[in-house]
Amino acid sequence: MRLVSGFISTLKVATALDIGEILHARKAYTSIQSARVNAQKKLNVKADLGEIEKCNGFYRTLDCKSDYKDHAKLLTKATVEILKRYDAIIYREHTITSIGLRPDALVLLKRENIGRCFILEVVNNEPEQYLKQKIDVWRSWPDALDYLSSLFKYRIPHFDIVVSGDLVIDGTIPLKEAL
Repeated sequence: MRLVSGFISTLKVATALDIGEILHARKAYTSIQSARVNAQKKLNVKADLGEIEKCNGFYRTLDCKSDYKDHAKLLTKATVEILKRYDAIIYREHTITSIGLRPDALVLLKRENIGRCFILEVVNNEPEQYLKQKIDVWRSWPDALDYLSSLFKYRIPHFDIVVSGDLVIDGTIPLKEAL
C-alpha cells in the first residue's frame, strides 16, 4: 500500500494502469495485469478512506483538481516513464511565485550518490515562443540553483530543461534522451 500511496502522491492524478506500469517495471508484480488490479484495489481502499478521490476512470489526490484531460494525461505518462526507471523526487505543477512560473514538473533523479535535476515541460499544441519564454526565464533567473537546492534539499549545481511531446527546441533535451 505504501508504494501505491507514494506514487499517487507524486503523480497527483493517474489511472490504476499508470501505477500498475510503475509497479510492474519495478518488479513488484510479474504481470502488468496483476500490477494494475492490485494498484486498483489499493487505490479504491484509499478512496474509500477519503484519502484520495476516485473519479471517472482515474484517481487524484485531494489537492488536485485536474479533470485528467490531454495535458494532464501526457504529464502523468511522462512522470510514469521516469518512475518506472528511477527513484525520483518530483514536484508536479509547482508554482514559483517569485518568477511567475508553474513548470509542469521539477524532477530530481536519484541513483546511489548521483542525481540529475531537470525541469520537465510537456509540450502538446504549445507555440514554440511560449516554451522559449519559459526557458529564458529559467536561464536568466540568478537564484534558480539556490531555489532548486532548497526545494530538493540537495545541492543542485546544474539543471536541464527536458521536454516530452511534440516540440523540441534549442536549449531542451527530449525526455527519452534524458532518461
